[in-house]
Amino acid sequence: MKKLQFLHPALLFFVLFLLNCKKETTPPQVKEVTKSNITIDKTVTYQTIDGFGFFGAEDVWWATQNLWSDEWGDKIINDLGITIWRNEWAPPAIPGASQDADWTKQKPVVQGLKAKADQYGVNLKFIVSVWSPPADMKWLCNFSWAGDENATRNAGIVSTKNGGTLNPAKFTDYANWMDSCVKSYKTVGVDLYGLSLQNEPLFSEPYNSCTYTTAWYCDLLNNVVPQIKSSYPDVKIFGAENMLEMEGKSNNFPWFYHQAIKDNASANNNIDILAVHGYSDGVTATSGSELTKMWANHLQQFSVPMNKPAWMTETSGYSDTWSGSGTTPGALNLAMDIYSGLAYGNMRAWIWWQGSEASGISNYSLMSNLTCGKKYYVSKHFYRFIRPGAVRVKCISDDAGVFAVAFEHQSKGTNTIVIINSTSEARSVSIQGTDLPATYTIYKTTSGGSNCAEAGTVNSGGENRFDLPGKSVVTLQAGGTPL
Repeated sequence: MKKLQFLHPALLFFVLFLLNCKKETTPPQVKEVTKSNITIDKTVTYQTIDGFGFFGAEDVWWATQNLWSDEWGDKIINDLGITIWRNEWAPPAIPGASQDADWTKQKPVVQGLKAKADQYGVNLKFIVSVWSPPADMKWLCNFSWAGDENATRNAGIVSTKNGGTLNPAKFTDYANWMDSCVKSYKTVGVDLYGLSLQNEPLFSEPYNSCTYTTAWYCDLLNNVVPQIKSSYPDVKIFGAENMLEMEGKSNNFPWFYHQAIKDNASANNNIDILAVHGYSDGVTATSGSELTKMWANHLQQFSVPMNKPAWMTETSGYSDTWSGSGTTPGALNLAMDIYSGLAYGNMRAWIWWQGSEASGISNYSLMSNLTCGKKYYVSKHFYRFIRPGAVRVKCISDDAGVFAVAFEHQSKGTNTIVIINSTSEARSVSIQGTDLPATYTIYKTTSGGSNCAEAGTVNSGGENRFDLPGKSVVTLQAGGTPL
């Protein structure tokens, strides 16, 4: 019998090694980054921007100190870049109804803002809303919905808080009170840009509030605005400051304040700007894809036929997390919601609620003193780079997950594009079109450490691209500093 032959173990290992080396290896698969293209057509233009801003002082008005500092003024004017500042014209305090602030308390903040805006060459727009008239001008009222034709109003014990309505016999007194507001700002060198006769006229609240049916609101405009305009013809009247969900949602808009103003020729003539708030109930933020239809409805039903600008004059209720928390939207959602107003509603102004509070960055603030959160930096992409007078131009993204708006400011010589990647995956983006700047500077905010930080440059043209991280906001700026 033939003996079996065995290789020496060392030789066997060498043979197996050689055989393994001859095997073809498959290189690891590298996923190609999706290419997205943004095309600008500057021959097609839309709205002209009025500005971006917020309400209030360095801390909430009911605080007793630290309402203003030069460092904070520098931060909001020269870094964030606000161009609109909103305030309340507070009624006098009465027994049982104290007030968070009065003109004496507000005046130093107004003076500080004016001085800082002048220092940096910013034409800051000061606007004021009324939460309640003085108590002695108010009546009791009762109505079940905004268009209630059986609504009643009558004399009784009324506070500045918990609703009520304006006594229609007090229209002249109310107009005089509004004149005193405009005059007070003039004493510190401020020409008040805009005035709202009533904040959120549908809601009776435990804080300063006053309610109006749609018919009563039109009466307010028709009886008060002519007197204000006779003394101050340049002040803009904005309103009704009701919810966008009511003024723009398909099954709601025919029944609320802007429809009533549209149907009343005199009231239509007595309002300059159509203002809405970004809540469902005065507190909870309206956020998400539904906004596109609401803004489009509002544009088609009111802004275009009435030939009035559209403003968002109050919104909040976003957490300072990047993608939100539970049902609460976050900073990236805020960017998308500003985009929706600009792109679908031809919105000309966006104004956040409380800009700053000392106790920390809550769902209702952008910053805490000089500490800035993600909502601050997302807002900065719009506030700092899209300045009053900038005109939105046609901007098309070929990627369903990438959203962009573009602006040209001819007098400043600047071009700005804000781009949002709503997907989790990065994109390789080109900027195409005619008559574009050769080079844009890139500013980027992500969920991580990038906070509206400069991140290089990109040249325009289809052959040139930059990396757009997943879930990010980027601004492309050309033509020098926008401030």
